Amino acid sequence: MTQGSRRGALTVFLGSAPGVGKTYSMLEEGRHELAMGTDLVVAWVQTYGRPLTDQALEGLELVPPLITQYRGIQVEEMDLQATLERRPRLALVDELAHTNVPGMSHAKRWQDVEALLDAGIDVWTTVNIQHIESLRDVVEQVTGVSVRETVPDAVLQGAEELRLADITPEALRKRMRHGNIYPQDRIEVALNSFFREGNLAALRELALLYTVQHRRARTVARAPARALDRVLIVAPADPTALGLIRRGVRMGRRLSAPVEVLGVGERDHGVEDLAAAANLADDLGAAYRACSDTHSVAAIAAEIERSAATHIMVSAPAGSRPGSRQQALLAHLLEGLADRHLHVIGRRLGGAPSVSGEPRPDPDALLRQGAKRGTAGALRLYIGYAPGVGKTTRMLEEASRRQRRGADVAVAAVGGQGRAAVQVLLAGLRQVPSLPTGAVDLEAVLRSNPSVVCVDDLSVRDLETHEPRYLQVQRLLQSGINVVGTIGVIDLPGFELARTHLESIRDHHHGLTEPVPRRILEQADEIELVDLPPAELRERVRSGWLVPPGEVAEALRAYSDDRLGDLREAALRLVAHHTEQRLQRYIATNAIRTLWAVQERIAVALRPERVELATQLLDAGLTMARREDAELSLVTVTEPRLDGRESRAIEELSRLAARSGVALVPLQRDGTVAATLVGWSESHQVTTLIMPAPRARRRMPWERPVALEVIRLAKDTDVHIVGRTLLPATVSAGAPGPS
Repeated sequence: MTQGSRRGALTVFLGSAPGVGKTYSMLEEGRHELAMGTDLVVAWVQTYGRPLTDQALEGLELVPPLITQYRGIQVEEMDLQATLERRPRLALVDELAHTNVPGMSHAKRWQDVEALLDAGIDVWTTVNIQHIESLRDVVEQVTGVSVRETVPDAVLQGAEELRLADITPEALRKRMRHGNIYPQDRIEVALNSFFREGNLAALRELALLYTVQHRRARTVARAPARALDRVLIVAPADPTALGLIRRGVRMGRRLSAPVEVLGVGERDHGVEDLAAAANLADDLGAAYRACSDTHSVAAIAAEIERSAATHIMVSAPAGSRPGSRQQALLAHLLEGLADRHLHVIGRRLGGAPSVSGEPRPDPDALLRQGAKRGTAGALRLYIGYAPGVGKTTRMLEEASRRQRRGADVAVAAVGGQGRAAVQVLLAGLRQVPSLPTGAVDLEAVLRSNPSVVCVDDLSVRDLETHEPRYLQVQRLLQSGINVVGTIGVIDLPGFELARTHLESIRDHHHGLTEPVPRRILEQADEIELVDLPPAELRERVRSGWLVPPGEVAEALRAYSDDRLGDLREAALRLVAHHTEQRLQRYIATNAIRTLWAVQERIAVALRPERVELATQLLDAGLTMARREDAELSLVTVTEPRLDGRESRAIEELSRLAARSGVALVPLQRDGTVAATLVGWSESHQVTTLIMPAPRARRRMPWERPVALEVIRLAKDTDVHIVGRTLLPATVSAGAPGPS
């Protein structure tokens, strides 16, 4: 097939922040492609004078930039026309979110990239997580920094591959301090603003989870068509509409569901806000229509009812006025909620960055905590999802960097010594050879007393004593020595089947291995993912880089795309979970009260009187938790003194929760039921509270459903109401309790 008759393939190097190494990784991979004979050019790159990036650019063909005048200043931009005329097989284009100066062919660089793809040219490009349009509200809430340049989600959704350039917040801040990212005069300002420890952890977690979701979306897109959910976003005529639309689009992506936006506003009010909502919906691939009659709640509800939506998303009413239109609409929707889910979004939805009035913590607080641990050393782990991704090389590169900065580094155990890259790195490092049995020579290491020790493959165990390396590492840490090590996903509990399939491919330099307990990951100060797309790993197998030529065919069968994809997703989740744990410690240590909704925390709320609904509500919670990569708990509000019936209900809920692997949290009522639920949710950083729709029964005019009261009181917690017909009919006897 000739070039031009096909659309080019897009690969995106994704990062959590400037300086993580996206551009360097792209250029290094480009050099490998060039060595393999691929016709490629660098259509645009911005090295910012970083030595390693400049070095990676050497030997690559560079399309000269187009120089233009803007406001009396000479500006360099990518020369799209020259790149199209050159017609390479592959074009490397840095900074996908860049805005071109006026007068260029396109306003945005992502549009230039689309033109290259339309011409049949493959493109590699780079982007940071904060520039993805649907995540803009989350990024602004977490960092307090306004995001000016964004890329439509559809561009990234069309990418064949996302390659994550992962780095821990601690390592990125060290990189900043060493002057490898910004000039000296900007370092302290950056460390005290965007590059705070908490900011970087939250952005990193977003990048990890976005990579997981991209893989899922690509998998779903290749699957046969099936019946889908539909999401309807009811967008008000105010700035909260933009945040609501982004939230709804993210939900639609996780549900693999089409999304529609219903604009609700008066003719003479909120015109600009609704126009902005319509434009954002278009950018995010959501259909938009304006409500024809917004003067009555019944008319708006009728528009909602006519839609085929299975999930309705609305914003929580501002303030507490019971008679407001939004309150009346919610009450109407709750009364008639049958076979749908109602999502009331209470988290910050403002158009501008929302920064709490709390004083920001000292940016070095978390790093100082590490120094207070007495004489214990720090543990840094490189994790890989399968043999061959390059975790040994990354460990040795880290050792070389520390040595150049003056650290006394020793390599106590290393595999892959038959590979040229490993040999080159080892040549510049001091080695303390491991014992013939595979164990680290602890006595020799302790005698030499280095500040940093490298220990490859913590799953290896001594052939004589059967002691695993991870226990030896703990003894090194207790001696005050810092350890840089590697670990494979297949060597963790729960991956026994994958380990069986891939055992023949791993480096058997020391024989026997055993699973590494999860607690080792939990003890690690830093965990960094060594990411490599499965297709690239399979190419390494095919080239004979991992196994001898006679074993390639069998190895390719073991390295199936599905197996590698699942293992890669597991690695992304593990690192995201570790990052979330660090982030929560940071939040707790610095007494931050603002909700940082990076990882979802879901609670299913159920009264003891409605225990018959528990199975269905827990199923809904478990489904949502899997979809959102979230923690889940079951919470119930009880009276100060339990009667026999309530005690039996609590016991039944406890058994059900245990069978589902969920914690039951009984709450003694403090004030109203709604106030008790909201107080607990906000103190435990719950992002979504799942509740059953109120029972259809007549109330006195002053009575309101508990769900409506929860919605009124909750500020940072979303409320997910499950429709009546999605739950079983009440089977318990006796008078109905509060709904």
